[in-house]
Amino acid sequence: MGSLILCYHHINYGERITPEGFEENLKILKDSGFKPIKLNEIYEYLRKGKSPPEKTVHITFDDGYADNYLYAYPILKKYGFFATIFVIANKVVEGLKRATYDQLLGMNIANQVKELEEKSKYVSWEELTEMIESGIFEVGSHSLNHMACFCCDKVHKFNPDNSYEWYIELTNDRRLGVPIYEKKWDCTTLCMKDDFALRNHLANYVKEHGGVLFFKRPNAQNILMKEFKKYTKKHEIKFGFETQEEKLERVETEIKESKRIIEEKLWRKVYFFCYPWGDYDSDSIYELQRQNYKAGLTLNVGLVEKDTYPFLFPRVEVRSSKWLKKRLKIYSSSTLSRIYSKIHRSII
Repeated sequence: MGSLILCYHHINYGERITPEGFEENLKILKDSGFKPIKLNEIYEYLRKGKSPPEKTVHITFDDGYADNYLYAYPILKKYGFFATIFVIANKVVEGLKRATYDQLLGMNIANQVKELEEKSKYVSWEELTEMIESGIFEVGSHSLNHMACFCCDKVHKFNPDNSYEWYIELTNDRRLGVPIYEKKWDCTTLCMKDDFALRNHLANYVKEHGGVLFFKRPNAQNILMKEFKKYTKKHEIKFGFETQEEKLERVETEIKESKRIIEEKLWRKVYFFCYPWGDYDSDSIYELQRQNYKAGLTLNVGLVEKDTYPFLFPRVEVRSSKWLKKRLKIYSSSTLSRIYSKIHRSII
């Protein structure tokens, strides 16, 4: 016995899950015998030392994108499933109320949906209020700013095309060739301070060797790695890290302030938190408890059962309808789910 929590982000055309794909997902859940359950109901079962009923499912959306309101909301309403939207408090907009795609269809102006999306890619407080009042949605926190930072000096990639949004947001540096180091949610690591002279050197190297065309070379990344190592060795580059005190101050702000803002804007208590990128550590978990959250949601796969630690709720991120159909055979059984979770942990 246990509940399955599904994770989505965008529901939109050109994204992993389209509106039609999302509707197909809900049909698959219904046809497979899964019944909707609210997140607070799942928590209450655990609080009483019980497992949630078998083949129950809750749907979650990370980041609070506008398409969750425009497309996913009317589809959820149609099929009677419950959902939680985890919003980034500082990215929710104010003074904006759009029509859903279904409402636009009814007015024969569905072609205007793109114009509505362009007003903001995130939901507004007014739209969240409607979603809550429908009884379908709960709202949780996904932190105040959802920021990443460099967690070590291991290079993930050298910037080839400005496709790493978190990196641009972190550094505001769009130059090609600059090093993008390994990242974590900035509440779960001592943030590394990268070297600006090194960054400048690599950006100039790419500029002098073809600019955009440099990355047409199949070995472009390897060339830059050699240049990176040569420069760091020659100049004896040592990367610095912030203090534990600086990190703890940020953890408190991100978790406490996001809760405060959402509660003030929506006049509803916020009890659930979703870890950005699924990253968590003892400091973030402790702060959630200190700020009176009931649970924290991860990206660890599995079912929520009676012995599940509330601040490590597992979730399954949906990839496609075909993929979901196969996985539901696993998550229809607690035993199969536990076996799969162990295998999954051993291979990632």
